[in-house]
Amino acid sequence: MTATATLQQQAAVSTNDRATPSLVYRALLRSIKQGLMVPGAKLPNERELAQQLNTSRTAVRSALSMMERQGLVRRRVGSGTFLTEDARDVFERMDQTEQGDHDSVPSFAEIVEGRLLFEPAMMHLVIRRVEEHEIAEMRRILEAVLGAPTWEDFKESIYALHRQIFASTKNKFLEQIMASILDDRRAVLFDGRDTDKPAPELVRQQTHRELRAIVDAIADRNGKRAEKLVSDHLLRTLATINIWQ
Repeated sequence: MTATATLQQQAAVSTNDRATPSLVYRALLRSIKQGLMVPGAKLPNERELAQQLNTSRTAVRSALSMMERQGLVRRRVGSGTFLTEDARDVFERMDQTEQGDHDSVPSFAEIVEGRLLFEPAMMHLVIRRVEEHEIAEMRRILEAVLGAPTWEDFKESIYALHRQIFASTKNKFLEQIMASILDDRRAVLFDGRDTDKPAPELVRQQTHRELRAIVDAIADRNGKRAEKLVSDHLLRTLATINIWQ
């Protein structure tokens, strides 16, 4: 079964925002959610997807690689790329943010967009300077992410991990950037609702897996892998902001 051609009409990437993997990933997620691509279906090839989404094959290839690492698609040599049977379940695991409009602080999308410009490359500095006790603290915080009793605690734990990663650079300027980001997110309560209620367990587990992979790469002193994982994490985050609006 092949994904329907109406993907082009429904989810084309705007020509004003050409070709970022995040936008392609976002368009494909929407198509899955709205039934334009169904679990088990064969996706159009990269060239066809690039044409349908008005973007480049490079952006499509990068987005599909992210989806494969997340278990949304599988690739069969000589056969093509297929959605996994449980592809729709991914929405229950996603930490989605419905961003509000803020005059006094940067929006969440602006923050993530800015972080993408430097944070993946920053991981090489982390790898060179991180100490074992800092890695141990990252692992301790990871358990707090998994066991956070409320949605607000969940968000605070995520940012505690990011702050520890930034602190491991031993660069005060970078530490100030993350402190400012956290202040801005706290000012709007992380764009959350019912912050005293628990974050869904599946969301906590998925976020924990993504962040643990980053910490594992740091512990292995693998800068290239850490850079790629951070880039993927931020791209997926950007793709899911206000995803249904």
